[in-house]
Amino acid sequence: MTAPGARLTEAGTAAREHPGAEPDAAHPRRRDRAGVVETLALALLPVAWLWSTISVLGQAWLLPVLVAVGSMALAAALARSVGALLGTLAAALVGVAWVTAMTADDTAVLGIVPTPESLGATLAALNRGIVDIAWAVSTPIDATGAVLAAVVTAAIALALLVDVLGHALRVPALAIIAAAAPLVLPIAFRIDVPWWHALPGVIAAALVLVAPAIDERVAAGRGWVAPLALVAVAAVLSAAVPLLAPSPRETAVDLPTIEELFTPATPVLDADIDLGDQLRRPADRPVFSYSTTDGEPTVTRLMTLPLAGEDGFEATAPETGSPEVLVEGADRGAGMQMTVRMADVRALSLPTPERVSGVRAPAGSSWDQANDALRISADVETDGLEYTALGSRSPGLDAIAETSGSSGHDPYLAMPEAASAIAAQGAALVDPDMTAMQRVNAVHDYMTDGLWNYSEQLDLPGFAGASGDGWAALEGFLETRSGYCVHYASASAGLLRGAGVPARVVVGFLPGSPIAGGWAVSTNEMHAWAEAWIDGAGWVRVETTPGAGTGTASPEGAQVTQSPEPEPTETPEPAETPSPTETAAPSDSPSATPAAPTPSGGAAPGGDAGVVLDPALVRAVLTVLGVILLLLLPAIVRAAQRAQRLRRGPPGGWLELRATLADLGTRLPASATPGELQATIATRVPADAERAADRVRLAAERAVFDAGARERGAVDDDVRAVRRALAAAAPWWRRLLAAALPPSLLGVVAPQDR
Repeated sequence: MTAPGARLTEAGTAAREHPGAEPDAAHPRRRDRAGVVETLALALLPVAWLWSTISVLGQAWLLPVLVAVGSMALAAALARSVGALLGTLAAALVGVAWVTAMTADDTAVLGIVPTPESLGATLAALNRGIVDIAWAVSTPIDATGAVLAAVVTAAIALALLVDVLGHALRVPALAIIAAAAPLVLPIAFRIDVPWWHALPGVIAAALVLVAPAIDERVAAGRGWVAPLALVAVAAVLSAAVPLLAPSPRETAVDLPTIEELFTPATPVLDADIDLGDQLRRPADRPVFSYSTTDGEPTVTRLMTLPLAGEDGFEATAPETGSPEVLVEGADRGAGMQMTVRMADVRALSLPTPERVSGVRAPAGSSWDQANDALRISADVETDGLEYTALGSRSPGLDAIAETSGSSGHDPYLAMPEAASAIAAQGAALVDPDMTAMQRVNAVHDYMTDGLWNYSEQLDLPGFAGASGDGWAALEGFLETRSGYCVHYASASAGLLRGAGVPARVVVGFLPGSPIAGGWAVSTNEMHAWAEAWIDGAGWVRVETTPGAGTGTASPEGAQVTQSPEPEPTETPEPAETPSPTETAAPSDSPSATPAAPTPSGGAAPGGDAGVVLDPALVRAVLTVLGVILLLLLPAIVRAAQRAQRLRRGPPGGWLELRATLADLGTRLPASATPGELQATIATRVPADAERAADRVRLAAERAVFDAGARERGAVDDDVRAVRRALAAAAPWWRRLLAAALPPSLLGVVAPQDR
């Protein structure tokens, strides 16, 4: 009887002499190319998953992406008849042409062939589009211009990644994971993805996984109804999960945002409010520092939200004008001049005094009288930006006569149907014969009487779930009496409108912390409050948030942190307050404006802060190190596995060579003998490595019959030599895959085809 090793050595010789011979029919080779169904599914996969982002990006990107990805798939299909990687290369060339045409057609050859000049224009356009998406303060984002180019480029990159993983490397499961990356975009913007938005991606993913079976049945002339039914079942189950599972907003699980994982060095000042969302207090970053001519701190206005929309108070369309509407027909009070020095921030508007009467708008900004905001263009660099403004502080409610009325601001009484319950509650707090000021005091007394809790963790009825909107969440706040500043401000303004007093919501900043020559304001001082219109006083602040009336609102709600009394500083006399009919500009005279304070990060003057670690930087570094470790983990585990096998002697060396073959794309059945292993290796390596493999085979076969101790290190050099020869004979992409994600970790034995 012929020995197994000899038989398999003969088989290896036959394989070398006839490399194109078909494998044994009992063990057919797995498909090395995608069929028609799988090709179509892989081509549609990036677009299908990108569809889940329409709540953020809208639908303007759909046609350009379909055309770009479709042309790439067509070019790849035509070139793939020659080779798998050639098809990917053709797709890449078409994708580069599309990106060049959208970003730098004037400097490119024929508008599509990149040149050194066009490459710079392309990178600049893509950078602008990515920045516009990353720093967008509202959704949906206008997907035109640079933003559209960035979205199409992202789709092209996904299509190329799917083509490499699905067609060239034949790992469609990894292609599905990579193509699902667009789902991160809605999560980053805190937008729940409706299940029907994610359904196309689910169907395409299921089709990619089942498509090989469909293609094989079609090629063999067999029915493909069963695999297609499997796709339908998988799609239905995937669509049913979001319907049966609770909404993320209705559970206690609070997923972190991209900003919380990778805190940007540049804070974003977003004046939009979500009544049904929990507060995610940003990292404490400096926003601006300021000084006043009267030496006193002040709250500052960032944006007014005059419109009671369907989900809460919101800004209206900008309207260029002057800031006089804040105090029109009213006593301005004691005037002061405010000098502001900005830090590096991203915002739609700049901070101004609470009651602005005049502002010297810096370049790239203008006054928006519809929302009482100093609007700034997105391309203006804020770091170090200085400007001055005139204004005053809102009078206290106790300083306004109770006989004061309110007139001429009827649009600020409107409430949507969704807020009818809150309006009715406000009407119930007052009597018909009350004056406007008496109504304001009645609402203020209601919002400050009894136990009210300042809390950033919400458990509100109607909490932004499927059964309610922002106003429903606000009704829940009035029941539980627990929330933070946007709830107190919105509830106060809503009740005031219901009580018949014009009201609105303001987003701005608390006074901040004292520094040498002024005050420093950080992101944690961002605040919201209500304003009511009173004849003779103008828009007056109605502060109801616990603690915010005299200092910083305590995050715990149990304590009130008083703002420290600032030390007097020598400042010039306050600038003369202009008359109500005059729009004043700050004086150019140096004597009228104190030197802009130097931000000190909130540290006490003269104090030794020592070495201070930025928690955001530490968290980012640890996150990057964790990602690197995660990427290296398969290679680390594989190296440890190799060392453990070699310690077992020749049998372990045989297993290691079998695992190496699996990593490089050749899987042997579990019944494979050392002779079969040596025969397979012999077809791939030069003669010296073949002899080394034969020595490993002989040593492993002898060890089977040797019950004694196995010598460690006996075959280590031979195993290493064979591994190096096998790697040298494999394509570069196969070596890269074997290093980054060794298939042998998932099992080195291929399942038998049936």
